[in-house]
Amino acid sequence: MLPRKSGDEAALEMSREEIRALIVLDPVTGSKERVTMSALADSLGVPLSTATRTVDRLVAKGLAVRHRPEEDRRVVEVGISDHGRKLQDEFRDKRKSMACSWLEPLSTAERELFLDLMSKITLLAKPVPRAR
Repeated sequence: MLPRKSGDEAALEMSREEIRALIVLDPVTGSKERVTMSALADSLGVPLSTATRTVDRLVAKGLAVRHRPEEDRRVVEVGISDHGRKLQDEFRDKRKSMACSWLEPLSTAERELFLDLMSKITLLAKPVPRAR
């Protein structure tokens, strides 16, 4: 039997779509502080309704915020919240630490080969079309 998760861990359970949306919304990996809902849907390759439900869940978890610009109240922009940014920073630190632990036992030549191969894989990888 698995131990129960604490309240904080349960609240941070996220779907793949929520994680992808946070990556798009993160100004470190994304391009802007806020994006329109339609731009987010396009970036995720999902219908606007799916992006809206995803953002609803992120807002409920305190990880994202919605904004309506004064110049056009019909537009809905979404951005990462301070709590979401802190969580992204923690994830980034953990990923960096994990990557360092992988590379540490390798020689300089092995590291260079590994990084060259990862770069090639990244450049040549093609996204898999998602079913809508």
